Amino acid sequence: MRALPLLLLCPGLVLAQTGLITQPAVPPRGVTLPPTSAALVDEATALSLNPASLRLVGPGQLFYLHERNLVRDQVGDALFLGSSFGGGLGAGLGVEWLRGQGLPDYRKTSFGLAIGAGALSLGASYHALSSEHRDIERLSGFDLGLTLRPARFLSLGAVVKDVNAPTSGAFSLPRVYQVALGLRPFGERLTLGADYAAAQGAWEAGQLTYTLRATVLPGLGLGAGLSHGFGTAGPPLALQVAATLDGSRFGLTYAAGGVRGGGTDHLLAVRLSGERYAAPRLGRGALALVDLDDRLVARGGLRSDLLGLTGPEPYLELVQWLDEASRDERLKGVVLKLSALPGVDWAKADELHHAVLRLRAAGKKVMAVLHQVDDRTYLVASAADEVYALSASSLLVNGLSAQVLYLGGTMEKLGVSWDVARVGEYKTAPEQLTRRDLSPAERETLEAFLDTQTAYDVETVTKARRMTPERLREAWSAGILTAARAHELGLVDGVLLPEDFDAKLEALVPGARYDGDYSPRDERDARWSPRRRIAVVPVIGNIVGGKSRRSPLGGDFAVGAETVILALERAQRDPSVVAIVLRVDSPGGEVLASDLMYRAVLEARKHKPVVASMGDVAASGGYYAAMGAHEVWASPTTLTGSIGVFFIKPALRGLLGDKLGVSEETLGRAPMPDLVNLWRPWTEPERKAMQGWVDAAYDDFITQVALSRKLDKEKVDAVARGRVWTGTAARERGLVDELGGLVEAVAAARKRAGVPEWEELDLKVMGEARGFFSSLGGEPGVDAGSSPTPLLPPALQAFVRESGLESAWMLEPGLKAAQPFSLRVR
Repeated sequence: MRALPLLLLCPGLVLAQTGLITQPAVPPRGVTLPPTSAALVDEATALSLNPASLRLVGPGQLFYLHERNLVRDQVGDALFLGSSFGGGLGAGLGVEWLRGQGLPDYRKTSFGLAIGAGALSLGASYHALSSEHRDIERLSGFDLGLTLRPARFLSLGAVVKDVNAPTSGAFSLPRVYQVALGLRPFGERLTLGADYAAAQGAWEAGQLTYTLRATVLPGLGLGAGLSHGFGTAGPPLALQVAATLDGSRFGLTYAAGGVRGGGTDHLLAVRLSGERYAAPRLGRGALALVDLDDRLVARGGLRSDLLGLTGPEPYLELVQWLDEASRDERLKGVVLKLSALPGVDWAKADELHHAVLRLRAAGKKVMAVLHQVDDRTYLVASAADEVYALSASSLLVNGLSAQVLYLGGTMEKLGVSWDVARVGEYKTAPEQLTRRDLSPAERETLEAFLDTQTAYDVETVTKARRMTPERLREAWSAGILTAARAHELGLVDGVLLPEDFDAKLEALVPGARYDGDYSPRDERDARWSPRRRIAVVPVIGNIVGGKSRRSPLGGDFAVGAETVILALERAQRDPSVVAIVLRVDSPGGEVLASDLMYRAVLEARKHKPVVASMGDVAASGGYYAAMGAHEVWASPTTLTGSIGVFFIKPALRGLLGDKLGVSEETLGRAPMPDLVNLWRPWTEPERKAMQGWVDAAYDDFITQVALSRKLDKEKVDAVARGRVWTGTAARERGLVDELGGLVEAVAAARKRAGVPEWEELDLKVMGEARGFFSSLGGEPGVDAGSSPTPLLPPALQAFVRESGLESAWMLEPGLKAAQPFSLRVR
């Protein structure tokens, strides 16, 4: 009978091999593994040792092991395939061939399944032996396992092997109990383990195994295992040592060990994996190429729609990627490809500008390559170390302007009139349908915003590019710049030709290696417990009741109160979430839906810190939803405020009756039964009734602002009345607390939650559709990851959005709290 150390990897096998199980006809339980433990194993080989840990394997692993003892002429080979899946599932398949064990040759085939949530995993496996020997052929057994990893430093394991204790003729597999403890007292670089295993009825004669594993350098690990029994009948002292060299997707382990007089047992293990492992850091680091336009496009398709699979909102994912990349020691340089930046307006452009500055502050070199860009895109690019344009690039860096499209004249020609009840001369949202031109109040608001935005753009760009404001204004006067002219004026550092690109990269970071698949989180996470999380709940798009949805015409997204409320509830119930960031990028919408979101934020803050982060726009109903947070952050150029409400409806008699010959009659049983009738204008009593309703809603709005912001109600009214402010102006008036983007808001949430700066946290976007076919069940996420394809081409989508026709919800009965239909600043 062989006497080889199963050690930390497979103490149960050692029992069978070294005499703890005194029955001589006990087939070994499998090929020896390198030093590990039932509490430490989390690779495909877990199938042999603790099936519960199959849930921790990661995507797609294949292990081949070859074991040989030259003295005893014993050989073993094994293949293990394992993978974890979404929903806390893991599975494994294994085949092992054992020869020369003093027994007939045989094959062991294993299947395993694991399930779990959070720190706890449970698993079961089935093993069947195949051999020309009939008694061995009939042996099969079941294993049950448990893995508990409640903390980063602690892992626990428990296994019952061969629960059914099978017997066939002269052969048997006794039931064995094993408990294991794993510790990481100094982080992931040093791991300690201890296992105790004993056969049923022989508790005092068990085997104790100790494991030590250390990561010496990235990609290089050492391990050792020592096992011994108790009493004269227990297994003898056994020792095993191992070294592992990991590549990204390939790993090689050599282990050697044995017991006195038993010869040396040699083991070679080869790993192939879909998940990257930490590899030796050769060269001078990695260079990454980031196509910002590509990253800002939402991923979808038929598969996503059918299965309800949604990824993070593209912009939020990009900001997180840039923040994590700034802290990755492997990354030495980044090349940014910039063009239209879809979905990015001035506040998000400012966030991206500062994200690039953070990369540089962390020691990363950044090169920006411009394609077809405007002032907004150039604001992002100006933060780079070096800015280049291609020879055929065009730079529409010509200063800022604001455009609003008015349909009042069109409505007059159609014979359509509009009834409007509103509070405040600055509540101009309905004017896009009722006027032919800017009202004085709207003109005042836009002029003030353009002045502020232009001053900020000039200051930010000239500081980053180290150029004078006069030089930038000279570039504006050209209207549109060629690459050569942009170089002459100092907006770019040169004109980049394709054949010069490699030389530019080498000059940017000498010796760095270009990595086309780089990701800051692309390596296997060796942690025993998941990082704690900050939940990001997006409020993105026009605010409506019910679930979130996308308009089939313009493709714009409507964020539903029900979806946001559910996301907030999940975040406050999730024990791994330490704080919540409400990310608002919305011009507002329905008053009732906005109020429901606001109340949900107030409820969430009773349980966890809640910080609001404003994107490009958080106005009217968007501000309403945000103001209940503990802190409100806005970028300097965020459009916010617009505190006010209105009600609007059309009177279609002139179009349908006078022009098209349609007639309508109303029969009523009350003084105002058709108050929201779309056929005729309001009567004077109806107008007074509706205005009274709007006035009451406005009073409630400013009352809630005063309570949330701890301001006098009169002061709130003075800055409300529909007036739109920049983030800077809103902070001066007490409507927001601090200036900064999403990264700064996350840092504030961390601080409020009492999380130390050294602890790494994950960002989790809450509210995605969950589970298979969830999109078909009406559960889209707040980020609309699986959304219908717009019916109109992009050019017509733009017209529909700018004209206000896309927002059909504006014509539904109910109070609205919204910014002007469409404001373009470019």
